[in-house]
Amino acid sequence: MNPPPNCGSAESAGAASAAQEWLRRGIQSAEQGRALEAGRLFVEALRRQPDCFEAHCRLGMALRDLNQLDNATACLETALRLRPKHPGLNLLLGSVHKQAGRLEAAAECCRREIGLDPANPSAHYNLGLTLHALERGAEAMAAYQQALALRPNYVEALVNQASLFQDQKEFKAAAMACERALRFQPDHAEAHWQLANALLARGEWERGWQEYEWRWKLKDFTTPGGAYPQPRWDGSELAGRRILLHAEQGFGDILQFIRYAPLVAGRGGQVIVGCPRAIASLIARVAGVSQVATSRTSLPPFDVHAPILSLPALFRSTLTTVPAEVPYVSPPPLALPPGLAAEGSLRAGLVWAGDPKHKNNHNRSMPLEAAQPLLALPGVKWFSLQGPPGSSDLAHAPWASAMADLGSRFTDFDATAAAIAQLDVVVSVDTAVGHLAGAQAKPVLLLLPFAAEWRWMADRVDTPWYPTMRLVRQTRPGDWAGVIERVRERLSARDFVT
Repeated sequence: MNPPPNCGSAESAGAASAAQEWLRRGIQSAEQGRALEAGRLFVEALRRQPDCFEAHCRLGMALRDLNQLDNATACLETALRLRPKHPGLNLLLGSVHKQAGRLEAAAECCRREIGLDPANPSAHYNLGLTLHALERGAEAMAAYQQALALRPNYVEALVNQASLFQDQKEFKAAAMACERALRFQPDHAEAHWQLANALLARGEWERGWQEYEWRWKLKDFTTPGGAYPQPRWDGSELAGRRILLHAEQGFGDILQFIRYAPLVAGRGGQVIVGCPRAIASLIARVAGVSQVATSRTSLPPFDVHAPILSLPALFRSTLTTVPAEVPYVSPPPLALPPGLAAEGSLRAGLVWAGDPKHKNNHNRSMPLEAAQPLLALPGVKWFSLQGPPGSSDLAHAPWASAMADLGSRFTDFDATAAAIAQLDVVVSVDTAVGHLAGAQAKPVLLLLPFAAEWRWMADRVDTPWYPTMRLVRQTRPGDWAGVIERVRERLSARDFVT
């Protein structure tokens, strides 16, 4: 939204002139990225001319950039009172509401903009984004489609439409939307990323892995790329060279893809793995790993490098060739945690929540209360493998005594692996503990949301990644009760991996 280059009516030409000078200086500061200084200058403009429309708009934008969202909202609402029909102003206010988490208010701003300008594709697109965030999929899809009817080459609308198709498990439609977007903008990283997710979920791994390499160009990718002077490994014979496999994304990703270390060593390489300290001891015991490094700033010498999630592409992994021999990680030989003896009982571990920093954590985690029916199963002794901060949920549960708390005491993945080694089965949402149990060849019942990540593919109850894992999926979004009932049935029948 670009405000007009002048203020409203003024009591005097002198006041207007002074306000314009403060406004000009504020705009210059804003353009140079100095939002705090710009905000102060816009305040000075408004002291001299309180009805200056552009100063209210500009101050609102500066406050938004400073994350002072309530004050930004007040400024933009004042601007709207001054010029209620100014093009784009409702969308600007809506973006502040959305940033503040006020999604219904953001949607209403988009609707007001559509009322003023029904042919504005950006208004329909932003309404779609907000409804998508509100998980109102049908309405969001209609808004995206209207935006595309008005602007057929609207790449962002196509990409977000693809994301919505993914949420609905319509992976073919998602791929088609991405391919259409890429015809208009071949280097659009988000379109390639969404296409990778759709292809991998459909089992089209050969092309999917190649598209997955676009992750490094995403604006908000969780892991910085390895800017090393050494060359990226191309998969060729290493002939004794030292190769750094650098970890990326979350602990679950490290555990899932460290299975490739023996294959890299088989190409004649001395394998160094760069990973966080909490998992280093566990990774050091993986076959093929020669050395582990926990600091990006003091790495040992190496000749070539590869991101760990690029290894499936380098080894051309397919559904039938993925290295799936388990176990490939092992607990430490000593220091097994005491207290897991439950003679005559099935020993089951439970994890109900993932990392709260994960952007999809609200979907993949379940409330601890949802698991309560499992605790009444006869002949089953439950152990919490849940680490912080989710482990604090157990302290507030009225039935906390029905489950032994191990997870709150874990200090690293060695401790978790040692506990898992003494259990009969692990029941976990999609988080690192599920990967760890699968990598240890422990029976796992993995609890998945309706739209699970690409790695679990579509509608399968098994997975090529972990032979001892079975997937228990929601049949509709948010239905953890149905998932838990099917877990009860499997545990009652002692049916873990068949």
